Amino acid sequence: MEEKNGNSSDMEHMDSKRKEIIESTVLSYPICEYCFGNISQVPFSDKVQYICETDCERYGHSWACPPYCGNIHENMEKCRQYRNFILFSTVVEVENAWDHAVCLQAKSGHEEISRKIREELKGKLADFYMLSTGCTTCEKCACPDEPCRHPDERLSSMESHGIVIMQIADEMGLCYNYGGDTIVYFSMIFF
Repeated sequence: MEEKNGNSSDMEHMDSKRKEIIESTVLSYPICEYCFGNISQVPFSDKVQYICETDCERYGHSWACPPYCGNIHENMEKCRQYRNFILFSTVVEVENAWDHAVCLQAKSGHEEISRKIREELKGKLADFYMLSTGCTTCEKCACPDEPCRHPDERLSSMESHGIVIMQIADEMGLCYNYGGDTIVYFSMIFF
């Protein structure tokens, strides 16, 4: 979160140390690409929720996705409380990228890596906020009939926070299309 005390030199030093900690942690996992940026570079839009509502089967069926993961404007503000971010990807080659079950399995692998990174960072950093592709901890989410069974493991989706993922990946020079039967997933850590 934004530092209230100290001069800009102290804050830059602290940001640099956080960046080193995050980078060394993320690079110890099988990620494909990553980049660091400033919060001013993140494209936010409340229109993303409309895409979720009309194009995503998880809409209304996951505690990590709209509309149950919080108000999109409040979620955008959670992200804006931080100065910096890291965006990273994993890439998986699959037999058929149009097969939903195959994609879900690849997504589960990405989410597992993201959860491990978050757990490791909890022991190293006092304050950060992580988003990913939406939770895959349970085979079938309890939403909306029962509370989340694993709230401490859940990672909300970047879309639920109004982040236009393909735009930021493109603007930051990260590849999101390797062609053929490959799937790319992204996670983001704000610090």
